[in-house]
Amino acid sequence: MCGINGFTWPDKKLINLMNDKARFRGPDDEGVLVDSRVSLGHRRLSIIDLSSAGHQPMCNEDETIWIIYNGEIYNFQEIREQLEKLGHKFKSKTDTEVIIHAYEQWDIKTFDMFNGMWAFCIYDSKKQELVLSRDRFGIKPLYYCLQDGKLIFSSIISAILSHNIQTSPNEKTIMQFLAYNLEHCDKNTFFENIYSLVPGNFLKYDLKTQKYFVQKWYAPKRRQNVNEEIIKQAFVESVKSQTVADVPIGSCLSGGIDSSSIVCTLDKFLPYKFYTFSFVAPGTAIDESKYIKEVGRLTKTEQFFTEMNEDDFLIEFSDFVGAMEEPVLSLSPYAQYRVMKLAHQAGAKVLLDGQGGDEIFAGYIYYFSYRYFELLADLRLIELVREMIKYVRNFKNVFPILMFKFMLLPGFLKKLLWRKMVNKWVNHQLLEELCPGKSDPRWERLSLDEALRLTLFSTAIPHLLQWEDKNAMRWSIESRVPFLDLNLVESALSLAPEQKLRDGKTKVIFKEAVRDILPEMIKNRKDKIGFGTPEDEFFRRPKVADFCREIIYSDSFKNRPYWKWDKVEEMFLSHINNKKNHGREIWKWINLENWHKKYFD
Repeated sequence: MCGINGFTWPDKKLINLMNDKARFRGPDDEGVLVDSRVSLGHRRLSIIDLSSAGHQPMCNEDETIWIIYNGEIYNFQEIREQLEKLGHKFKSKTDTEVIIHAYEQWDIKTFDMFNGMWAFCIYDSKKQELVLSRDRFGIKPLYYCLQDGKLIFSSIISAILSHNIQTSPNEKTIMQFLAYNLEHCDKNTFFENIYSLVPGNFLKYDLKTQKYFVQKWYAPKRRQNVNEEIIKQAFVESVKSQTVADVPIGSCLSGGIDSSSIVCTLDKFLPYKFYTFSFVAPGTAIDESKYIKEVGRLTKTEQFFTEMNEDDFLIEFSDFVGAMEEPVLSLSPYAQYRVMKLAHQAGAKVLLDGQGGDEIFAGYIYYFSYRYFELLADLRLIELVREMIKYVRNFKNVFPILMFKFMLLPGFLKKLLWRKMVNKWVNHQLLEELCPGKSDPRWERLSLDEALRLTLFSTAIPHLLQWEDKNAMRWSIESRVPFLDLNLVESALSLAPEQKLRDGKTKVIFKEAVRDILPEMIKNRKDKIGFGTPEDEFFRRPKVADFCREIIYSDSFKNRPYWKWDKVEEMFLSHINNKKNHGREIWKWINLENWHKKYFD
C-alpha cells in the first residue's frame, strides 16, 4: 500500500514536496522520476517483496513504460504465469511488475484481468501519454486537477494542494452533504477544481496535445445460477486470496456477522496467532464486546480494544480532520481512526475489514423499503403484507414501512415533508440555487437490485471506502476488504431479491452460507448495530459540549451561508439539555467548520 503523486512537467523539488505530504502512506521507501515531460513520485509501504526490487517508480526492460502504483492485485501470480509463457521476464516478485508487463501485452484491456484494489499511473514514454486507472469499486483513492492544460494527480488531496492551484470550498458538494448526507457520489470533491477519478474508470492524458479523456472500463456482469455454495466459496476464496503478503495479517472485528466471518475464516488459513482490533463502548446499547470476545474465545487471536473519551478526542480532532481531508457524515470514522491508531501501535501493517457486506447482501433494514416497493409493483400484495408483519415481529419497529410510504409520495410532497420535519436548519434557498431540482436519490422508487447498485456505486460504499483508506493510511496500515472481491460482488448482485431479504430477515443467503463458520452467539444475532458510536451521549459530555459550543458560537460559524444559525442554536441547546438527540447534526457542523478553518480560513 502506497501513495502516488505526479504532474505533467519537470520539477524535482515539487514532486518531493508532494511525496513528503504522502509520507504516512509509505514510510518504508520513496522514489521519484523526473524527465522533460513528467514528474512522478511514490511512497512505499512494503507488503509484497520487501526487498529493494519493489522500489518505485518501476519500469520495463527498456525503460519506456513506468508505473507508480498503490494497491494489491490478488491474482497477480496467475497473470504472471501467463505473461512468462508469452516471453516476459521478471526481476522481482511484486504485483507492480506484473501490471507493467500486462499493460505491455494487453494495453487497457488488462484492467479487466485484475482482481484487487488499485490506483496507478502508467507513463508510456513512446506514446507520450499517461494512463490513470482506478479499481472497480474505488477501494483505493485517486484525485486529479487540470489547470492550464496541465495534469496533477495524487492519492491524497493535500499533495495536490502543494501546487498553486485555484480552489475554494465546493458549495454544491457541501450542501448535498449537509442536506442529503451525500458525499463521493460522483467525481466532485469538497474542493473546487479537484476531482476524484470515478471507480471503474481510467483517465488518458496526451502529453503532446495536453488533451485528456475519462472512460468507464467496468460494468458488473450478471452471473447465472448463483446459490448458497457459490456464495460461500467466493467468500472463503476472497479471504484466502487476501492473506497474500510478506508481513503478518490481522483484522478489524466489530462482533457483527461480516467481520466475525472474516476472522473465523482467517483462523482456518493463517498458521500463526493473529491480532484483531475493535472499538467498544462499554455501558451503552451499542456495545458489542461480548460478541467480539466470543469470536476471540474460539479463534487463535489476540484481541486489542479501544474506546472513545473526551481528552483523546480533543487532542486528536484536528489531526483526524486533516487525515480525512474532507468532512465526514458521522462520528464512526473517528472511531475507526482510533482502531487504526491502536493497530499501528501494536505494529500491524495489513488488516482485513468487513466493508461492503451489508451493501451487497442487503444488511440494513431500510433495504426492506425497496423490497416492499417491488412486491407492490408486481401486485404480490399478500406477500407484501406477510413480509411487513414478519419484519415487525423480528425488529420491533416500523422504519422501513414508513420509508416505503414516503417513497410512494409525489416528489414535491417528499421534499416539502423533508424540509418541514427533518432538515429545518438547512438554508434551503441556497440549496435550491446550487442544486436545483435535486434530492436524495435514495428517495426514488427503486427495486432492491437498483437500490443495492446505487449504494455500491454512489451513495454508501464510495465514502465508506474513502474513510477506510484514509484512516488506515494515516497510520501506515494497508486495509483490505474481502467483501468487495470481484467474484463475490458479481455473485451477490446476481442473486434474486428473496435470496437476500425474506421472512423479515436480512442477508438471508450469506447468513446461511457462513452458518458453519460462525459461533452460535453470532449467527443467531437479530440486532443490527453496524459500526456504531455513542454519538448523542458523547456530545453531551462537558468538555466536548464546551468545545462544540465554542465552535457554534464563533463568528465564522454564524456567518456561514449553509445553515440557519438560530435553528442550529436551538437544536444544540435542546441536545445538551437532554431534551432531544441531535448528535449527528452537531458532528456535521463542527466537522465542516473545522475543515473550513484547516484548509481555507
